[in-house]
Amino acid sequence: MQRTLPLLACVSIGLAAALTACGSSSVEVLHTGTGGSGADAASSGGASSGTGGAAPAACKRGIAYGYHSVADLTALSNGIGWWYNWAAKPDNADVAAAYAGLGVEYVPMAWGEASLSALSAEVPADARHLLGFNEPNFGSQANLTPTQAAALWPQIEDFAKQHDLAIVSPAVNFCGGTCNVADPFEWLDQFFAACQGCKVDYIAMHWYACDGGALTWYLQQFESKYTQKLWLTEFSCLDGSDTSEPAQQAYMKAALAILEADPRVERYAWFTGRSDFTSSIDLLGEGGELTPLGQTYVNAPASCKP
Repeated sequence: MQRTLPLLACVSIGLAAALTACGSSSVEVLHTGTGGSGADAASSGGASSGTGGAAPAACKRGIAYGYHSVADLTALSNGIGWWYNWAAKPDNADVAAAYAGLGVEYVPMAWGEASLSALSAEVPADARHLLGFNEPNFGSQANLTPTQAAALWPQIEDFAKQHDLAIVSPAVNFCGGTCNVADPFEWLDQFFAACQGCKVDYIAMHWYACDGGALTWYLQQFESKYTQKLWLTEFSCLDGSDTSEPAQQAYMKAALAILEADPRVERYAWFTGRSDFTSSIDLLGEGGELTPLGQTYVNAPASCKP
């Protein structure tokens, strides 16, 4: 999976605290996978929901990362319950054979329109959830308008029904630069308006500000608009003036306390294991070794632990 870091102009989000955290630019992280990133009731736009065949998550905490080794996943497995890699299947055959034994759920993704045709051949038989399109409001990501995504959604539903999967919504974020809709809430509202009665079990989003107060604000916006529980499928401190290791540590500790305490947050995933552009966010160092930040992430208090 390739990752690049174009800078984007930060769009206004209407609250002083969030604007302060966001600053003058926001971060877009490019992910390409095979084909290219929820309560249990309907959203305000009219989509229906259910639980598919998924059992309640044992742990909220996961990681957004691919190309790790069995040793990497073993080190992470002491503190995470799930992982995804922006694709429909694990990208490493050894990891594909090992993750279940390590007690870490793999969650496949339908990254974009081109990935839909490969789901039947690639999604593992033990999958319990299916992630929807990755940042569809971004021109450099899935790049689907709400209407286009709604037209494709029956394919997501049909596959999920056949395999008894719970469905996670397209993952949105504020977008600058080339966007079909800049505001993630506007994109989702238009999607639900165009997708009346569609099945969406959870709502997914990304967030890269570096302030706990801004994260709380962001979560509350989703919680006030939609009834589904939330999956924060990418977050770390990238959109701030200080992205150093101490800043990552401070933000991670604040964010984990917020995410673990919020009953509407079903799952969350730190970005990432090893970054191509900002090593201070890395959870992994050498093969099978956690960085100090990785140790913080793995060892932080979690609701799934005894």
